[in-house]
Amino acid sequence: MYGRFLVLFALMITGYILAKKNIFDSHSTHAINRFIVYFAYPCLIVEKISALEMNRETFLNFILTLVLSTLLFYIGYGASYLYGRIRKFPRENANVAEFAMASPNDGFMGFPVALLFFGDMGLLFMLAHNAALNLYFFTLGICMMKRNQTDKPPITGRSLFKAAAELIMNPNILALTAGLILCGTGVKLPVPLKDYFLYIGNVSTPMAMIYIGTSLAKSDFIGIIKNKQIVECSLMKLIGLPLLTYGLVVFLPVSNLIKITCVLGACFPTAATVPMLAEQEQQDARLGSEILFLSTVLSAATVPLAVQLVSVFI
Repeated sequence: MYGRFLVLFALMITGYILAKKNIFDSHSTHAINRFIVYFAYPCLIVEKISALEMNRETFLNFILTLVLSTLLFYIGYGASYLYGRIRKFPRENANVAEFAMASPNDGFMGFPVALLFFGDMGLLFMLAHNAALNLYFFTLGICMMKRNQTDKPPITGRSLFKAAAELIMNPNILALTAGLILCGTGVKLPVPLKDYFLYIGNVSTPMAMIYIGTSLAKSDFIGIIKNKQIVECSLMKLIGLPLLTYGLVVFLPVSNLIKITCVLGACFPTAATVPMLAEQEQQDARLGSEILFLSTVLSAATVPLAVQLVSVFI
């Protein structure tokens, strides 16, 4: 198992070195990000999900994973909010810290890990987890980022419609919908198209890990580990919330793979969406990036351990 993780983190180190050598600059890494999110992952999703044998039980488990994951994200935010209040995080960046603690990287890291260790069905359930994360991002997440704004725009039917449209038109949601339709109807992709999606999808895992590595090259590690808030948020993200999630799901009458998906999904480091949304809403994007950096570095130790533990105790 650790050999597989060694390959994943070797890819991260490759991205780190390439960025340090200026082979990848900010423009190229941004292009890689967009390619993976808007094209490679959707191709992977359509190819993998459309090939599954979807029966009624699998479909119901997918919906159950989606609903349960959504509830867990909101509970996780509540725990992060309480932790920030207890630790008296500064009001001007507490919202970013809470968002970083409650938002896992279940796309860039979750998809390849789920596929690698739990197969196509693991990927399917992680997709449900990711769909719940996107719902959380564009509902409570946006509200959290706007919390410090004094001139908050009113919530209108138009703004709600725009938020719903952005969620529905997310390429990964569209790809998931297309994959489920193909899977449910038994329609098979033409071989050339299937091979095309397969070739593009196969590059998503290495490129995602390389991208994460490039993002780590932009931060001052020594300065970050001296910041107690960043260290606490990273440990809460990687240890506190996974333990809370485990306690909430371990005795539920659902399949073990659903439990594994929810717990493992909580174990991943902070999502790259956190600093991006913070910057968009003119909040402390640097804090979000630094929590992302440290939690990603520490996840080299915690995520392999989490995979091993969930396989044993669930």
